[in-house]
Order: sequence, then structure tokens, then C-alpha cells
Amino acid sequence: MATKKKKKKNGINPASLIITLAAVILAVGAIVFLVKTTGSGEEDTTTSDEPSVTEFQATQELVDATQQAAYDLLPKNYKVFQYLTRGMTHEDEPYGNLPEDGFYTCVSDEFSNFDEFSNFVKEIYTQETAEKLLTDPFGNGPVYGVDDTGALGLSSDFTPSEEEGLSWADVHFLCTPVSETECKVKVTLKDSSDNDVDKEVMLILENGQWKLAELVG
Repeated sequence: MATKKKKKKNGINPASLIITLAAVILAVGAIVFLVKTTGSGEEDTTTSDEPSVTEFQATQELVDATQQAAYDLLPKNYKVFQYLTRGMTHEDEPYGNLPEDGFYTCVSDEFSNFDEFSNFVKEIYTQETAEKLLTDPFGNGPVYGVDDTGALGLSSDFTPSEEEGLSWADVHFLCTPVSETECKVKVTLKDSSDNDVDKEVMLILENGQWKLAELVG
């Protein structure tokens, strides 16, 4: 009599089940991590607690005030630039000697003494800049001082600039206030070839008066 073969039961292999579950868990974890990292990057690029920066909006009154200040101060600045680079007319010492006090006596219809010249400079520039221009504008000591007679004197160490420099004959300027107390001024001059040369200087409101922050030339 033939013997019947027993059919094997299709059971679940525990080892295979563990490997499958582990693979599923890893896959789900990777998807969750990807979603979180992608989402956080999008939030960084689309949301911000920082306020947006807005450009300063000047009133017409402020614009008018800065333009008037530039119109008044720039021609005076040009005169100071000439005084400091070309020098004022002065009296020579007898026999071509150097002055014992270190200063030639200036011949000026505008300034009778150093205080008058000093006050003129202080009306144009901020306190810090005026002090520098009066004491050591170019790193070689003062250009002007008081001679032994009490008059305005030109330093005997001064050497006039031989450069032609820029022309102020047809100067143009543009004022751009950047705050209630500061204003950028673009000054357009001409070189020897009649090309435009732009200079930039700041106007600073100091003690209620607009002043230039540096010498322009």
C-alpha cells in the first residue's frame, strides 16, 4: 500500500520577518527625516522675524537745508583748499633769509590774524576736521600760525603744490540725506581734459549747523 506524503505547511520564517520589518522601519525613518529637513529649510527661506530695511525718506525741508548748506560751504571749502595747497601771499624776509619765528607774515585782505582764519575754517568743517586742518592738514605740521608780530603767518616749511588740480569753475553737486543728521554730497569737478571727476563728502549736522566732514579738492 502506498504511503501518503505529508504536505509541508507554508509557515512564516521568523528571520525573514525580522529583516523585512527592519527594512520597512528604516525606510519610514528616512522618509520622515527627509520631510523634516526639507520642511525646516523651506521655513528658513520663507519666514523671518527680522524687520525689512527701508530706505530713509527725507522731508523736503531736510533736502532744502542740506542743499543750501552745500551751496554755501563748497565755495568756501575751495578757498581753504587753495590756501592750504597754494599758500597765501606773504612778505619775504630781508636778503632771502628764513623767518626766525618760523612764519612769513601773510598779506591778506580777508584775514588780519590767525584767529580770523581759524574761525573761518571752523565755520566750514566739523570740529575734528577743522582742528586737523589748522594743526596738521597733510602730516607735515601746520601751514598757518601766528608770526612774531601777532599777524597771520605762513609756515616757512610750506611748499606750494605744483599740481594743476581740478577745476571748480563749473562745479555741480547732488545732496542725498541718509539721516536727520547726515547727508552724502556728490561733487562733480573737471580735470585738465574737461572730464567729470566725482568726489564724495559727508555733511554732518553739528551743534545745529551743517558742516563738511573733510576737505574736498
